[in-house]
Amino acid sequence: MIEEIRVIVAICMFAVAAFFDVRERKIHDVVWLAFGGTGAILYAFEFPDIVDIVSMTVGVTLSSAFWFLRLYAGADALALIALSVILPTYNGLIIPLSMVVIATVISLIYGIIYNIAANSRTFLFSNKKIFEEFDEPIHRKLAAFFLIHKKAKNEKFVFPAERIVWQRRKFRFHYDPDDEFSKDDAYVSLAMPLTLFFLIGLLGLVLMYSIIQLKSF
Repeated sequence: MIEEIRVIVAICMFAVAAFFDVRERKIHDVVWLAFGGTGAILYAFEFPDIVDIVSMTVGVTLSSAFWFLRLYAGADALALIALSVILPTYNGLIIPLSMVVIATVISLIYGIIYNIAANSRTFLFSNKKIFEEFDEPIHRKLAAFFLIHKKAKNEKFVFPAERIVWQRRKFRFHYDPDDEFSKDDAYVSLAMPLTLFFLIGLLGLVLMYSIIQLKSF
């Protein structure tokens, strides 16, 4: 019963966080404190076992490492820490590690599909060759086709994906998740709403397990 409550708390946390993440790309710390605190209080009714403690340690270590390496923004790291407290394990799975893998895969697939679609549209409807303004070898231009795109007018949450080096236009594939969003009509990379992918991954995991349980009856 407690595990089911933890699942509901985790899903509600990511639903609230994803709403603000998609709309503003900003999530107030009170979200993590409120839901993470709820998860901690539940241990008064059911103490964590050794696997739960190991999972929490994994989650905190991963989130700290990702934040230190600038792979996660502060909110994403806090989301993973809160999840580690609320739902460290689920039916034998180490949830923080599972969510990192699932969210990363979803974000990569989404980003690649988005960039391919945007660049294909630019290629088909532009009178010039795509990326011809860049002084880059062909293999980097090929990579750019999957990783970056020309900023659309209605896009607000994107990072700069180009720079000037010795008066030459170059790609910028790496970005800091705390960078300022690009406002220029230039090539950009997506600022991924990671909490949304956490939510999708967790819902998918719970749904898959529920289907397996139903089929076993």
